[in-house]
Amino acid sequence: MKEFFEKIVQLGMIVLIFACCKSCTSDYIKGGDNKAISNYQKIIADNTYSTAVYDPIYKVTTLKIAGLPVKTYDFKYHFTVENETYEGEVSLNKLPENQLPKIYYLKENPNFNTFDPKKALSEEKEKNSSNGNLYWAIFWGVLGLIMVFGFISNIKESRNKKLGDQNLSAHS
Repeated sequence: MKEFFEKIVQLGMIVLIFACCKSCTSDYIKGGDNKAISNYQKIIADNTYSTAVYDPIYKVTTLKIAGLPVKTYDFKYHFTVENETYEGEVSLNKLPENQLPKIYYLKENPNFNTFDPKKALSEEKEKNSSNGNLYWAIFWGVLGLIMVFGFISNIKESRNKKLGDQNLSAHS
């Protein structure tokens, strides 16, 4: 029963690894969102902005990376355009110095907004030229293949062992 459970866990790991491979491959193929790139360019050209207000309650998340704590602060915010209120969320690496920051938004759709449109545009364009997701996809794919070959070899060994045990018991 223990061997069966181990094989199920191994299969689950293989499926998870290939899911990671597929996800990275899809992200690489997709690249940047052309609609978002266009929207960020419009925001920069139009220079439409309002003043956002952070909610006083926020979430702090601390992750330990290489033994060092890294904090992120998740804020909800809202802003008003033509007497209509829009909301959003932002994750920051440090507490904001300005409690009333400028929020840039798309004229046609204020739900599409950002605090730094130039940075957001740069990040979205980077997705079109970055090979990071490709390298991760290759890594996950190779790891998955190694695990598949190991799994198959493990099954063959256990079959041979069972056949060997049966031959020994038949000669006794």
